[in-house]
Formats: sequence, structure tokens, C-alpha cells
Amino acid sequence: MFAADPNNGTLQHVGTGIFLEFMQQPFLFTAAHVTDALQHTELLVPGHAGIDPIEGYVGYIDLLPEQRREEDPVDVAYYRLSRLCSRSLCTYFRPLPQSRCRLMTTALELGVCSVYGYPASKLKKAAGIYQSETAAYRGVAAHAQVYEAEGLDPESSIVIHFHKKRAVNRLTGKSINPVAHRGVSGGGIFAWPLGHELSEDWSVPELVGIFHTYDQSKGLMIGTPLWVLAMAVHLGQMKDFGGVR
Repeated sequence: MFAADPNNGTLQHVGTGIFLEFMQQPFLFTAAHVTDALQHTELLVPGHAGIDPIEGYVGYIDLLPEQRREEDPVDVAYYRLSRLCSRSLCTYFRPLPQSRCRLMTTALELGVCSVYGYPASKLKKAAGIYQSETAAYRGVAAHAQVYEAEGLDPESSIVIHFHKKRAVNRLTGKSINPVAHRGVSGGGIFAWPLGHELSEDWSVPELVGIFHTYDQSKGLMIGTPLWVLAMAVHLGQMKDFGGVR
């Protein structure tokens, strides 16, 4: 996802969105600190005409009074995309079907998970054409003691262990320097089923949450489970998504 500079129109990679079909409608799930950019600019994604403005209804969980986004443990937002915008996105992407999503009741049931998105460092521009690539960060879901220490609830947060200095290549077992996570905010948290922890078959894992924060000093990747977004979507539906079609 890109933000347009309001002064000169140049584009900056600000985050990742998960394009999916949910409740038989097109959505883009992301982090709320990504959509906060809408306060002073517009957000864009690749489409049939190049990199196009996102069209649709924006929903999110409101901050508490006097709360800053940096203190927000939820930090998720969504677009209910217009049909035109979703068709444009299909030029390069295909929506994740709802059958690949899991609305779990607690993150304590998770095992190995991957955070998946577009790192800003992989973005390249040449001759007016933008190119990028995805990255995945795989780790083990945290136990209850970690949630207690971080002041988080495993029913409304997902915490995954990922220490950059301990990262290894799954095939060789050798240490690697993983790609910096900046730009991955709003990407998906995917859960690998038992027996597939080291698999590279991305048709296997289920989307269980949206990533928003990396605490590098503690080696923790933090996100919000899908049921929170499902509740926000339900509220948006009650408002008819602002008439978006």
C-alpha cells in the first residue's frame, strides 16, 4: 500500500494489505496506523491503470480518549472495497477466500505461524515502474506467560516469537539476516497446521490475524486476530458501508 505525498504526489510504501473475500464481499484488511495516513493524503494500491487510489468504506476500532496509536493494542482497519476497485486489484492479485480464514477464540491454540507482507526495502522503481516482492517471518506462537508479561490478552492479540539475530534458513539451518519488517504492517498472520510447520506450500496455512507491531528488542511480532476485524465489519455492515457498492 502506498501513500501519495500531498505536496508533490510521490509515492511512499507505507504498509501491506490483505485482499480477501469475506462475507461474499471484497475487503482489504490492514493496520490502523497505515490508514491513519488518510488524515493528510490518499492511499493507493496496484491496479489496472497503474497505482490507483483505493475506493471504498474505511472501518476501524476507535482509540480511547487521549490514547495514541502507538499505545493501541488492536491497531487494525479495513476497506470494504468498491466493486470497481476490487476488479482493478484483480489485475495483479486474487482475493483470499473466506475458507482460508480462521476466527479463533484464543491465540494460545496456535503453534507455528508466519507473518507475510511486502517489506519497504524490497521496493524498486525504474523507468516509472514499481516492483516489489513479499517476505515471510516464521516463528512459534507465544505462551500465556508472555501475554501476561506484555499486558496483552490472547483472546484479542497474537504474539509470535521472532528474533532477528536467531533467524535461520529452514533448509540449511544456517544463520540468516532477515529482511527488515518495515512496510509489512497490515500483512497477514498465517497459522501452519500440525505436521506442516516447515512447509513451503502456501495453500496450507490459514489466515488468523493481521500484523501491526514488531518489538525487536524482545523478538516479538504482534497482531490482532480476525474476529476483531469481523466485529468491525459487522458494525460497518449495519451502516451499509456508507453506501459503497
